[in-house]
Formats: sequence, C-alpha cells, structure tokens
Amino acid sequence: MTGRIHGRAVARRFGDAAGRYERHAGLQREVAEALAARIARLPLPERPRILEIGCGTGFLAEALSRRLGPACWTLTDISPAMLETARRRLALPGSCRFLAMDGEHPDAELGEFDLICSSMAVQWFGDLDAGLARLGGLLAEGGWMAVATLAEGTFAEWRAVHADHGVRAAVRDYPRPADIGAALPGLRRLMQAERRVLPHRDGMAFLRGLKAIGADAPAPGRRPLPPALFKRILHSFDTQGASVTYHLAYGTWSKGEAPRGVFVTGTDTGIGKTLVSAVLARAWQADYWKPLQTGVATEPDDTGTVARLAGLAPERIHAPHAVLQAPLSPWAAAREEGAALSAADIALPATRAPLVVEGAGGLLVPIDDRATMIDLIARLGLPVVLVARSALGTLNHTLLSLEALRARGIPVAGVVMSGEPSAGNRLGIEQFGKVRVLAEIPRLPAVDAETVAALARGIEPLERMLEAAGAAGA
Repeated sequence: MTGRIHGRAVARRFGDAAGRYERHAGLQREVAEALAARIARLPLPERPRILEIGCGTGFLAEALSRRLGPACWTLTDISPAMLETARRRLALPGSCRFLAMDGEHPDAELGEFDLICSSMAVQWFGDLDAGLARLGGLLAEGGWMAVATLAEGTFAEWRAVHADHGVRAAVRDYPRPADIGAALPGLRRLMQAERRVLPHRDGMAFLRGLKAIGADAPAPGRRPLPPALFKRILHSFDTQGASVTYHLAYGTWSKGEAPRGVFVTGTDTGIGKTLVSAVLARAWQADYWKPLQTGVATEPDDTGTVARLAGLAPERIHAPHAVLQAPLSPWAAAREEGAALSAADIALPATRAPLVVEGAGGLLVPIDDRATMIDLIARLGLPVVLVARSALGTLNHTLLSLEALRARGIPVAGVVMSGEPSAGNRLGIEQFGKVRVLAEIPRLPAVDAETVAALARGIEPLERMLEAAGAAGA
C-alpha cells in the first residue's frame, strides 16, 4: 500500500507541473528522441500496436510517429493532467486512445502489444523489475519492450555534498544498468548506458528545475532537512560547480525464442575471424552467415572459404545481406560504390540449426552513416566470441573491446586467441577481462579442412558455452 500512496503523490506533482513541463524538460525531450531512434531500428511490424507508459506531454510518441508512421497507439500516464495535455497537443497517425493508469500495475485487459515503451517514467516504480515483468506479460509473441530510465550514479554530485555533511540526499536511489530487468521471465534483454552532465546556475536552479517538471518527489521515508543545514549543503554544491550527472539506461527486451549461436568479431581486421568461424561451424554442425562481405575484388569471399574449410553443405550457408567490392569498411565501400546500406535492414536468417555469424572488422567499424558493427551485434541478440591476437599489445585492445561489449549489455561467450600462445597474455585477458579463453590457435603452416576438423575437436559444446555466457552476463 505504501507504494500506491507514493504513486499518488508522484501523480499529483506531475499533474501540477503539466502546464509548464515542456518549457523545462529539455533532457526528457532529448532522451525521448534517443529512445525513439533505438526503437526505430527494431524489427516491428507494419502499423504496430504500441503501449506507452508515462507518456507525459507526448515527447516519445511524437518522436516515434515521425519514425514509424501509422500505429495503433495506447498512451497512458499516472497523471490525468499530463494525459490531457498530450491529448490536446498530439496528432498521431493511425488510431489512438488515452488512458489514465499506473504503469507499474497495468490493466491485464489492455490486450497484446508489439511494442511497450517508456521514457524517463519507470524510475518512479516502487518495484522496477516487478513492474517491468507485468508489462512484459502484455507483449505479443515477437514483441519488444523498450525503456529509458535513470541508473546508479545519477545526481552523484548532489548526493556527495549531502554525504559530506553527514546526511542522505532526498533523491531516489537507482539501480545499476546491469541489474535492470536482468531476468524477466520469457524475455531476452539488451542494455545500453549513457552519461550526461548538466550544468546549473546554482543549487536552487537545479531544485527549481526538478520542481518545474514534477520530478521533485522525495524518496519514500526521506524528510526535509533543517534550514541551516540545507543552506550549508547548497553552498557546498555551488562551490563545487553546481553540475549534475545523469546516468541513463536504455533497455530493450524481446519476447520469443532466443536464437542459438554466436557472433564472431575481432579486436582488429585480418585477425582470424574467418578461421574461427569455420572451426565453430564444424564443431557445432552450425549454419554460417556473414551479413556484410567487403573486399571481394581482391580476396576470396569469406562465405566460400568457411563452406570449404568447415565442409558445409549449401543449405547451411546463408547469403550475405550485402557484398561489396572494395577492401574497406561496409560504410566506406558502400559510399565508393554508390550503394544504399542500412544496418536497420539486416535481420537474422531463419534456421533450425545453430548459427555462426561473422562480422566485418572490429566492433566500431561503421556500417552506415549512424551504425557500427557493435550496433548490429546488439540488434541481432547473439553472444559474442571475440578473436584477439596473442602478441604484445593484445591486452589493451582486448580489454577495450570487452568493455565496449559489456557497456552495451552484450554477453560474451569467450575469447579465442590467434598466434603464438602466450601464457601471460592469456592470464591477463582472463583475469582483467573476466572472461574465458575458449581456445588458442597457433600459427598454422597450412589451413585446410583437416586442420579445421582437428581444431574443432577442442571446442566445447555450444549449449555449455551459452550457459557460461549467460552466467557471466548475470
């Protein structure tokens, strides 16, 4: 009951702020645009059924409508005043209904949705994961849930000056991105994090900004400070610069059977991804797919090489999404050839067998004007096998790549080291990267089907690798 009482208090504050919200909610508008851009890359159906939680005055719905076009919209908010403001200002393509509702406890009779979304609202839930699980129960098969929310570290500067004076700030505590909806039943998750620092004229301007958008509700159980102590805290905050950090978490959850397989990427180009892909495909009797193939004007195509080395039948080879001539990044090669290439158009092929997907280059190789290889990995939802050199310098390159993957919530199945074995580098990768080295492939005098078959015998079963990747991600 305490959570419901707090929810009503939050609703009143947002209701009081409805008339001035848009003039003061610059960050909220920016986050809604960023979330909408991420949602636009999801494989949604035509005219999707969309449920928005905490629509406010309509920032997210407006941003989505520009990207998705007509939809069946259901916009909800805990504040009737906010909802009425959204109703007056929005003209969404398709059909639309507005419902006053506590998003943490949705009505089970709402129906099924292809997309459930929320921007900067679910941080007000009393039990975030329980609320997200209830919302996930409204997803249709193949549906997506996407939220932007505040995470651990938000308001760090404001909290720090309170701690210096021996008290706790009244702002709410937020979870780590890795902990948000990490194990929702029947859903697969990807999480991305972002940090923004906003300067303020002084502490009072910071607090007035929160009040202006209705976001000044104190955490449950926190009481106002004595005026003298509050003045000293404000002075300390102003002296330290009056800037406030926002840590943002962007989470997506999908409903449906998880694809079985891995995405093979590397810390560099020419590092042995194709050989590793062939070894894995042979070990697991897997299908193979290289979505983006470049450099075919000067080198053999990787698809043909893997088919030959792994002994794959034609039905186990999936055609690339794009084949480009120049030995460049997909983005640069497509520009050179005048080809249209969009990462958002790339989707996993249908297969009943395990799937080995091979990337082009490293994680930050650009695909189009906006997306890099790590964006594609996040969209496809497969754990990563990272191929790294065994030579001097590999620790820096490998640990940076692992950090980038984990910052995006992408599970890592393990690392394969390529080159002369180095016990020291292997130990460093496992200890500091907190990851397993799955195999070490030395320099080979010849690479043929027999060599690949011999290496494949040292690879553990796919299910065991996926279980280990899931445990490491948790």
